Amino acid sequence: MKVLVFLLFISTSIFAEEKLEFSELIKIVEKTNKSFINTIIASDRDELLKSVNYYTKEGDFKKLLKEPDRLESIDKWGDRRRWFVSKWQGKEPAIYVSASYNGSYDLEHNRQSKDLKDDYLFYFKNYCEFDGTIDERYARIKKMMLTYYDAPYTAVNNMMNIKIVGKFKKIISYDIEVKEDEKIINAMQSFQPVKSTTWYGNIFAIQLKVLEVYPGEPNMLLCTSDYYMGYKGWGSYEKVLSEIDELPELKGKRNPYVN
Repeated sequence: MKVLVFLLFISTSIFAEEKLEFSELIKIVEKTNKSFINTIIASDRDELLKSVNYYTKEGDFKKLLKEPDRLESIDKWGDRRRWFVSKWQGKEPAIYVSASYNGSYDLEHNRQSKDLKDDYLFYFKNYCEFDGTIDERYARIKKMMLTYYDAPYTAVNNMMNIKIVGKFKKIISYDIEVKEDEKIINAMQSFQPVKSTTWYGNIFAIQLKVLEVYPGEPNMLLCTSDYYMGYKGWGSYEKVLSEIDELPELKGKRNPYVN
């Protein structure tokens, strides 16, 4: 993976369509009370997309499997780890992941790093597989832009619920070229903490925008998978994947081109 361009944004303007996407991100963060979102916001997608976080030991999917309607939950939410995007007609599709940081407790105890790349993981697979076999027919990411946004947050309802109190602002952006044979993408880039204006800290969001693809077979979708944002202390990406790959409920076939 090669970082082609490094840009520091002076302007903090966000386009109208991005405002809608950030508004959806804020709704999910505040509704689920989690800065590590499970349902990934996407500007374009063919099917519902869940992050790897949803299926981990602490995620909501394993909790649903203990409920009486587990079969319905598996049908609705199981195996939703792939980002399918049809021909986007000139638009550059994007997804968003997010995480909180920079709380006053960490600052007071000198636990905040100078670069969030040292604390966080952001990974994905630049391919899709079904029943353990990679499907080579799909398009894959060739060039992408990662843009980091930041907003302060606080807690309401007796400090029980997250509330984002400011607008997301552009901080920094990277243009990245992905090699054709790169399968697992370590996408987290350097990001220096923004000074906190609340006791609770900030939430940063990463927008991954696809600029160019390696084409697959004619008329085949873009397909990438297993997007994950997490603390390094939670374990490596490989460890997290091994934890969810053992779930038999994620073995269903959902390949649109296989009957």
